[in-house]
Amino acid sequence: MSPIITYIIGSLGLIIKPGPDLLCTISTALSHGRKRALCLMLGLILGCWTWIILLSLGVAAFLKTHTVVMTIIRYGGMAYIGYLAYGSLVEAYHGFKHHEGFVLSSPNERGLRLLLRGILMAMGNPLTIMFFLAFLPHFTTPGSRLPPSLQIFLLGTLFCSLVPFISVPIIFTAGAFKNALEKKPRFAPSVKLFSGLLLVLVVILLAIA
Repeated sequence: MSPIITYIIGSLGLIIKPGPDLLCTISTALSHGRKRALCLMLGLILGCWTWIILLSLGVAAFLKTHTVVMTIIRYGGMAYIGYLAYGSLVEAYHGFKHHEGFVLSSPNERGLRLLLRGILMAMGNPLTIMFFLAFLPHFTTPGSRLPPSLQIFLLGTLFCSLVPFISVPIIFTAGAFKNALEKKPRFAPSVKLFSGLLLVLVVILLAIA
């Protein structure tokens, strides 16, 4: 099997593994619907791609020698996602108390806002950085006409381009589930609760990483 096929298979396996990015995407699809989840997914991809660009420019060496930066990124990401989790759980609480007229989608969650949120989440997720640092160098080719930095950039870009093949079907499935429950106001707050618990799980994953 060629190295590139091995890389693609490995990348798809890692993308489909329930990690912080995928859990946040599912949470958004459940709370706000497919279109807004797609905006978040695009932001996550752009955030990951930004890290790819930075790593290909030599930021990897800086991060390895300045662990305090990684610590700041880690706790900053945890705090932000924890804030989002708290908001979802509070909405679920009020939904259970007053389920009549309760709606899952928030009119304040605009597409651009979710796009920026996705970028911020990806940039603040240390698991993303550590993954690229550990995974990509294994597939670079010593002695290639392409410098290692360019190989890292191309491999990372390929990884980012594979994300929609996994995320989009999951988003549409979660969105369909949300639409079905919106017709039953009594159960709608449960979706918001589940969405908040998913975000809590993301914080736990970041904490134990």
